[in-house]
Amino acid sequence: MDKVTAIVTVVLCLFGSGGIVLWFLNRVAKKNDARDELSKDVAYIKKKIAVIQEGMIICLENDCVIFHALKTHQINGDSEKQEKKMNDYFLSFIKPDVNK
Repeated sequence: MDKVTAIVTVVLCLFGSGGIVLWFLNRVAKKNDARDELSKDVAYIKKKIAVIQEGMIICLENDCVIFHALKTHQINGDSEKQEKKMNDYFLSFIKPDVNK
């Protein structure tokens, strides 16, 4: 068997079975379906859920401070600390984040 026949045989086996063609078409289809972007979307959603969780924790802490002040009929430094924490959290959505 000469070199030309061997090369033609290998090429026909690879393309004739459709292995490389199917692999290539599958890769093109994945890009067209935007499946490659799925991991980026999941990471973005996880990041936003963490931000929402932080906001929920701040809200629960705020309720605790308010109920404590109502029970004791006095306002201590907790309300000012909580107000600063809430302002920092909510204003962070307006200010551009330099850490991104």
